[in-house]
Amino acid sequence: MFENIKNFCKRIIKKEEKKTIQENSKNAAKERLHLVLMQDRANVSADFLELMKQEIIEVIKKYIEVDEKEIDVRLTNKENQDGTNGAPALYANIPILNIKNDAKKVIKEENKENNKNKEKQEQKEDKTNQIEKNQEENKEENKKQTQIKQEEHIENKEQK
Repeated sequence: MFENIKNFCKRIIKKEEKKTIQENSKNAAKERLHLVLMQDRANVSADFLELMKQEIIEVIKKYIEVDEKEIDVRLTNKENQDGTNGAPALYANIPILNIKNDAKKVIKEENKENNKNKEKQEQKEDKTNQIEKNQEENKEENKKQTQIKQEEHIENKEQK
């Protein structure tokens, strides 16, 4: 009895393994076909794509440490808003392990520069606001002076 159950389970497991292998093969073939179609649409050869991938990796490695085994660079179709396929797009998934110290220094310097520029911009805005405030105060003062002069002029006319 147990032998029959054991054999039954083994057959099910074998069928599942076969199914998984077939699905993996199917997905791999589908991915390869997709890549070939994308390369054809973008007029890009596999060698060119590999060369481009290597150059991208070399540039990125100057600034960050990456997991080269897990890098995924490929062409995909950009989907339009209406759901149709648009122009080919380069997709790059590059796992970052660490940012190099030189890059961190550059980032810090850029942040300092940005903060200085922000402070300068705020100072300019403060000056502009102060000038506008002074202009408004001057306008009000001029209005008052003009009104006083008009009143004095009217009084002078009445006295004559």
